[in-house]
Amino acid sequence: MSITSIPKGNKFWKMTQFNINTLNRGRFIWVLLGGLFLVGFVLAQFPLSELTKILTLLFCIPVLMWLAVRLNRSSSVWEIKSSNIRITKENKTTEIPVADIAYVKNHMRSGGNLIVLHRHSKSGPFRFWRNKLFMADDDFDKLIPKFRELQIEIVLG
Repeated sequence: MSITSIPKGNKFWKMTQFNINTLNRGRFIWVLLGGLFLVGFVLAQFPLSELTKILTLLFCIPVLMWLAVRLNRSSSVWEIKSSNIRITKENKTTEIPVADIAYVKNHMRSGGNLIVLHRHSKSGPFRFWRNKLFMADDDFDKLIPKFRELQIEIVLG
């Protein structure tokens, strides 16, 4: 986390930046399931016992999960100013006014979190998959208190 003071007119305002490990969940599932089907198809071509095929497929699951994470991981940068939240992920930037956020829903999962930013307007929420699988720690534990500091309600899902 870094805090930078940037001049804005005659005032100074603080911008806080958080690096969050994210994952393209759709591509992750396609690589994992596609790999399982591919390994199953290849194993079906060999005259092995069914037990050997099943055990081999089970031992491939962790390797395929690691591969799927490595191929689909990305890092997102969350910049929080007093009035806006700017999220940059895979060269795409989303800027959300803090006043427009009704609440943040944090769905905890074994491999990470689904962070959903619900807005006051009728338009749909923003969803971000946080990844914890095979990754170093990120700034997520510092981001949640910052939401509370901005008086954004956090709801556990």
